[in-house]
Amino acid sequence: MTLQVVDAAIAGWAQGLGTPIEHLVRLMLAVVCGGLIGIEREVRGRQAGFRTNVLVCVGSCLVMIVSISLATTHWPSQNTYGVQISVDPGRIAYGVMGGIGFLGAGTIIHNKGSIRGLTTAAALWCVAALGLSAGLGLYVTTMLASLIVLIALWILTYVERIVPQLKFRVVIVRVKWSVNAVPDTIAKMQSHKVRVIDTSIDRRECESGYAMLSMHVGFTDLDRYRSLERDLSQSTEIELMATRETVQ
Repeated sequence: MTLQVVDAAIAGWAQGLGTPIEHLVRLMLAVVCGGLIGIEREVRGRQAGFRTNVLVCVGSCLVMIVSISLATTHWPSQNTYGVQISVDPGRIAYGVMGGIGFLGAGTIIHNKGSIRGLTTAAALWCVAALGLSAGLGLYVTTMLASLIVLIALWILTYVERIVPQLKFRVVIVRVKWSVNAVPDTIAKMQSHKVRVIDTSIDRRECESGYAMLSMHVGFTDLDRYRSLERDLSQSTEIELMATRETVQ
């Protein structure tokens, strides 16, 4: 009930300022909410930083203000039947949420199986929604939603570090070929608590008696994996050729 009273008080105060100033208040709210999220992204060195998030939030807010203005404007009919033209304010908002996906896609980087930028793209989508909310005059809702987004981006990052995450690598090794070459190499991996998901063998490019094994592995303890790499680097039976990060 208290939040309803606060929201009604803010809305009443803004409406009392007159239409242009009320719109300015909504735009400034979008600047603050988008700016706070943009600062968090900027500090972490992400692709979409302070200015991008502010512009997305303000632009979405302005689109919603224009949509409402279009819907409340009386449009005289141009035909003889006297049918009044009505405008749905939600249609332009739908276009914003769909179009922001193209901007978010530009922040996603795919490189050799590794995908980065998904969180930034999701944050941009949320910032666009915050702008629409501010443009609609949902003051308290916009502020609370901004707080939730900041918690998800900042505080939950530390929670993720506590929860064990399964990481994936492709490990390419060169081994002397024998009947037990594959199971022996897998056993070597598993002795370091590394899970071998699948293995492929290539003997075409190796000299006689040797083979290349490409192994897709998963692990939760990065230190154990690094210990495995050091062990393979020093091994005389298994030669570590290359590793690369990947996703499942």
